[in-house]
Amino acid sequence: MESQRTNPGQSRLVLASGSTARLDLLRGAGLDVLSCPVGFDEAVLRDAMRARNEGHGAIALALANAKSLEFSTNPQFMSADFVIAADQILECDGVGFDKPENLGEARHQLQYLRGRTHHLQTATVLYHDGKKLWQHLVTPRLTMRDFSDAFLERYLAEEGEALLSCVGAYRLEGRGVQLFEKIEGDHDAILGLPRLPLLAVLRDLGVIEG
Repeated sequence: MESQRTNPGQSRLVLASGSTARLDLLRGAGLDVLSCPVGFDEAVLRDAMRARNEGHGAIALALANAKSLEFSTNPQFMSADFVIAADQILECDGVGFDKPENLGEARHQLQYLRGRTHHLQTATVLYHDGKKLWQHLVTPRLTMRDFSDAFLERYLAEEGEALLSCVGAYRLEGRGVQLFEKIEGDHDAILGLPRLPLLAVLRDLGVIEG
């Protein structure tokens, strides 16, 4: 999608998410970002699209777009805001995975992914004044090693409920890296937000210094 230069005025950068990993990525790049989680029911949209056999990448993009639009109903919303939203769908052998609801489900997901290659459909969008300026979809490819049951149980015990906030039940920035044999693609995208293309469009729009 072609972007158009915008006068940011008194604009803010807003992350329409409560993800600490995405917020850390943006702030680590030197951006002044406000974190504003949105409260819509993602499962309703996701399940409806799956029922129509829509692709996992399309679902990730739809969820990211919905988060940005939902923020416009937030009382903190200002029309000058530049709103960033992102979403991920893990796909393995045609099966889509969401964040596990408990450690038992996390164990089941990791057992399924063990020894297999999966893809992370990572979607990012940028909105201004309720209008979409840009969207991006990238698909890193990750191969898990055939780890032992003993390693899996120790990993679950050490990471605990922190895994429940991660699609696929792993945090690559932590012990989760030990689960893998091979990783191909943008590391930032695996963590949830590909910064380089986002920074490029923010510079092109004049939102950050070029």
